[in-house]
Amino acid sequence: MKMKKLHRLVILSSIFFCAAISLIPSIVIADNDHTIALVMKALTNPFFLKMEQGAKNFAKENEIPLEVFGIINETDTFHQISIMESLISRNIGAIVLAPADSKKLVPVCKKAIKKGITVINIDNPLDNNLLSKEGLNIPFVGSNNQTGGELLGQYIKQQLKGEGRVLVIEGIRGVENAELRKSGFVKAVTKNSSIWIVASESANWKTEEAFSVTMKLLQKHPSIDAIFCANDKMALGTLQAIDILDLNKKILIAGYDNIESVRNEIRHKKIHATMEQHPELMGAYGVMLAQKKINGEAVPDNLSTPLDIITYETFGKKVAFSISDMKNPFFVSMADGAQKAAELYGIELIINSAENSDSKQLMDLAQFQKSHPDIIILNPTNAESVVPGVEMAVMNKIPVITVDRKSAGGKILCHVGPDNFEGGRMAARLLADILKEKGNIVEIEGIPGTSSSHDRGYGFNDELKKFDNIKIIAREAANFDREQAKQVMSKLLRENVYFDAVFAHNDNMILGVADALSERKLSQNKILVGFDAMREAVQAVKTKKITATIAQHPQKMGRMALEITAKYFRGEEIPSNIPLTLSVIKK
Repeated sequence: MKMKKLHRLVILSSIFFCAAISLIPSIVIADNDHTIALVMKALTNPFFLKMEQGAKNFAKENEIPLEVFGIINETDTFHQISIMESLISRNIGAIVLAPADSKKLVPVCKKAIKKGITVINIDNPLDNNLLSKEGLNIPFVGSNNQTGGELLGQYIKQQLKGEGRVLVIEGIRGVENAELRKSGFVKAVTKNSSIWIVASESANWKTEEAFSVTMKLLQKHPSIDAIFCANDKMALGTLQAIDILDLNKKILIAGYDNIESVRNEIRHKKIHATMEQHPELMGAYGVMLAQKKINGEAVPDNLSTPLDIITYETFGKKVAFSISDMKNPFFVSMADGAQKAAELYGIELIINSAENSDSKQLMDLAQFQKSHPDIIILNPTNAESVVPGVEMAVMNKIPVITVDRKSAGGKILCHVGPDNFEGGRMAARLLADILKEKGNIVEIEGIPGTSSSHDRGYGFNDELKKFDNIKIIAREAANFDREQAKQVMSKLLRENVYFDAVFAHNDNMILGVADALSERKLSQNKILVGFDAMREAVQAVKTKKITATIAQHPQKMGRMALEITAKYFRGEEIPSNIPLTLSVIKK
């Protein structure tokens, strides 16, 4: 029996020893000058696991040597400082730090910088006044915690209809992100309302402390309408207290971080809101900036990560998305953006490809409506032919959001997309500048009847009217298809049509043009401009296969369509049009 106990003790000791080793930087490592260390807070918090994964993924994709360290307890500032000291003694290349304390980590950061080590601050901002006093300028990557608190405050105020009694469960006092979340929430929830903050106490980011604090506060203040917790782990402790007191149906709970255990409670409407601040992007962007600094490149002082409010109203909702052609990489990217956003909001998303067929899209829309989705998102194959499907959805009281391309009729809740007129004008101005306002241009059009093809072409030709010495000497449709565009260009080359430049209504077609020119070894002599900034086209710009592309970010379009959908489910006012900014990508 004693031997068994001794054996168990040895196993447990080994486990704790290995765990301790993972928190301490190893002493020997090759090429420290290019190694990046990610130093985080509580390794037990799922938020930091996402941060770690984002950093590791970026490092792996870019072949960056990365080491990851952290502390078990978020209040263990001393341990985090000791990790930093060890990394400094190794002369590590860069440290990406999510500080446990906004002030106490500043001196060790200064020590690292003095030794020539790059420091990037992520998640929790270091104290600006102290940084200024020490003469330090440390780049920051993270979300705006003040704004995040305000968004949750506005949501709670809306839910309470501007009246009620609210408790605040704070994070660690004096820590920048805790203070900003609290101040943002209090400011928003009390502004122009009759909402009263009854009490505000710290639970130090911990579930157990939040349980104790909430129990104490609810016994002292039994009539409470909502509780804001500055992170999700404390929201879980608050929920435990409310469960014991059987107050679930009476009190709204809001957390912050969007960890999976809180999402499960949102699905059951026991927690009502949380804030997603994308820790995976904080980790990835932190490593990215560190690498740039090591390589001597300039980096911004502040790089923001997005904020998304997640609420119970979107969970379990069904959304149907009809996309014109999933064989096109542009629309694959759009679908990917929509799918990721749907998962974020807990929405069930059904995506069908119309395969560039007007009739199939109409059949898909009819089939969608038999399953009674809460919203239909539509990327039309044709502006005119899709109208009956839109009208049928409206008749069945299903809202319709269009994305990228517009519908020529029917009541649309909102359109999300770029200003294709302006995109066409941008392409015309770019070509005029490169050609020095003189030359012959071939225009390759998209699918006739689509709003994107019409608008890009109209904007392009309208802008070219300003340049008397630029002529459109050929205009051909290639239906947004790469092979068709290659065939069109091959035909023009056989006919000895002389031209200086080509504008194609999408990247697929300009790549097809480049393929045809490459076969004739003429690609270096022609100016080629596409539209979409799909990945292959951006790479083609870098290698000078094409000259430029107009960027309209399809993944962002898909995500924005779902963001508008989430706002609709929350009962927010929806604008009729969400224009997306275009830009030119060139060498």
